[in-house]
Amino acid sequence: MSFLGRFSRTQLVIGGLITYATGVSFALTFLPQKSIEQESDSSHGRFPTESTRQSTFDNLAPGYDSEVRIHEYLLGIQRRRKRLLKNAKGRVLEIASGTGRNIDFYPKGCCSEIVFSDFSEGMMEVLKDKVAKSELGKRFDYQMRRQQQLELERIAYSTKMASAAAGTSATTTPGTNAVNQGQEAESNAVVETRIGFKTMNAAAIPYPDQSFDTIVDTFGLCSFEEPVKVLQEMKRVLKPGGQLLLLEHGNSNWKAMQDMQASKLDRHVHKYGCYWNREIEDLVVEAGLKIKEKERSQLGTVYYMVLE
Repeated sequence: MSFLGRFSRTQLVIGGLITYATGVSFALTFLPQKSIEQESDSSHGRFPTESTRQSTFDNLAPGYDSEVRIHEYLLGIQRRRKRLLKNAKGRVLEIASGTGRNIDFYPKGCCSEIVFSDFSEGMMEVLKDKVAKSELGKRFDYQMRRQQQLELERIAYSTKMASAAAGTSATTTPGTNAVNQGQEAESNAVVETRIGFKTMNAAAIPYPDQSFDTIVDTFGLCSFEEPVKVLQEMKRVLKPGGQLLLLEHGNSNWKAMQDMQASKLDRHVHKYGCYWNREIEDLVVEAGLKIKEKERSQLGTVYYMVLE
């Protein structure tokens, strides 16, 4: 019997997927070469400046989804996004939204408002287009148009009633007031989730203290110049009892992987603008946040956290 003949078809398929996932992960992480522009940047210092990294994100934006889609699916990142966002509720601020990798995972009816933010105009452009075409965006667009329609009907009815009271128009027909009250109730309830966009620096969030019920940040801490300051800003704008939801790249808890991350750090930062070996839990504690739930996967390099 051949070597492959010893395994069932299911085992071969699963083994193939694992091998493919590992290969894709390795290729995306280690094989891409720096562009001439990146090589030039690195000659002036070990790591690119914040403005250079912003340009990196702008340049990555158009093809970013195509580059990471299969990688995320095979490595279970999409499942973790979905699981994390089940915790989202109320008024939500999403930090470092990028190209909108989370928009399909917000549960219907979970949130009164979602503000998507990023400091890359290129990423925000892709994000806005994707939201407009998404189920979330379509529901919001329909609801807004319906609310506007109901508001116009309410104004027209109020004008009619005012004219009738002044004796300049016909009197009210039976049941009309009940219909109007029903319209007003529908108008107040019709918008399920408002959507907003904010181009901003996460180290200086332009909202007052205690503005949001939920803060979401997926794979953003690895990209900030001052991650602790950003976490402190998130904490500042979070309401009492609110939650900060994190899904992050970070340093592995396996020595061999830690060494590899350290040796490839320069290339990874120049390619993706991502410092992928930060100690995420240490940053969270330093920022004064409390960990409610945590989990690590992918050799400890992916951190799943619910904070308060």
